[in-house]
Amino acid sequence: MKPFINLNAGTLSPTPKPVWNAVTRLRRMQAECPSDFLWRQTPRLLHRSRRALANYLHVTPDNLLLLPNVTFAMNLAITALDLPPGAEVLTTDHEYGAMMLCLRRRATERGWKLRSFKLPYTTEDPDEIVAAAKKAVRPSTRVLFFSHVTSTTGLVLPAAQLCRLVPVTIVDGAHAAGMIPLNLSRIGADFYGGNCHKWLTAPLGCGFLHVASRFKKTLKPLVTSWGWGGADWHYEMEFHGCTDRCPQMVLPEVLACRRRLGGEAALRRRSRALVEHARERLAVLGLTPVTPRNPALSGAIIAFELPPRHPLARRNRLWEMYRIEAPVTGIPGRRFLRLSLAWFNTRAEIDRLADVLKTMKKGMTA
Repeated sequence: MKPFINLNAGTLSPTPKPVWNAVTRLRRMQAECPSDFLWRQTPRLLHRSRRALANYLHVTPDNLLLLPNVTFAMNLAITALDLPPGAEVLTTDHEYGAMMLCLRRRATERGWKLRSFKLPYTTEDPDEIVAAAKKAVRPSTRVLFFSHVTSTTGLVLPAAQLCRLVPVTIVDGAHAAGMIPLNLSRIGADFYGGNCHKWLTAPLGCGFLHVASRFKKTLKPLVTSWGWGGADWHYEMEFHGCTDRCPQMVLPEVLACRRRLGGEAALRRRSRALVEHARERLAVLGLTPVTPRNPALSGAIIAFELPPRHPLARRNRLWEMYRIEAPVTGIPGRRFLRLSLAWFNTRAEIDRLADVLKTMKKGMTA
């Protein structure tokens, strides 16, 4: 067994060797002949990669941007909103902290109202989530911002139904690509951003934003550079000066690697089996799973509620003492142990975690 256990694909996944070799080869080309790589090879390689990702997401590459990460993507989407003062942006109470900071900043600058509704995060019925959102919508609600998969508990929201409730929708899909079936054309969000370096196992520095056609002209680059004001929309939005974009160029290799591993459906089945194993092993230790069992509402993440004063409430305890990477997340008043179980994880790793938690439990009752 490795000297550490990574149960946190939800933050960042290791890079498979075929993908590592592909990105290293491109970086060598970039280092050996940098100007040729930047001026002549980069556009072709990005177009190839964008086309592969668009096919995977079931959209046209014309509306798809390759970006460093989903934080960049969501900032780009939020700053594109042209709302009058007093307009309301609605979110859930399970949104990722960095995204809420971006929303609060923009709302303060523009005089918008920012409001969250309580998410029924343990429900087994997707309609209950839609009903909660529908009840929260007001006449002043112009935008709904939500996570497709919540980072706190791994709850999968019914994105397509939610996108029909308000005039404009922004979806934070940080955890979706590579974890759940993803068809952006069916979801119909105005802005949908995601990461490829989590569940898809692309190299760090690879994210995307899909933009509805009606918003392409209102989108403004976060960094103004050579592409500004030109006819090439991708160049205008993606070029931020000289940066290493090699991670964004190897998506064909990323997807080919996943096909060699058995394909998307097989990888999802493996993750779900690991999730169920974790559910059984940790439940007998008195930890209550809060992630739904319904496949329509869950994927490869499972979270367990921690009792008050549990040793894991101290940040990094698992890593510092046992070299197990599994974060503690939460909402006000509640703390969760979150396990992100990708295809590269094993039952033995989950069993090791269960043994550690059993030891901790004995220490609490001693």
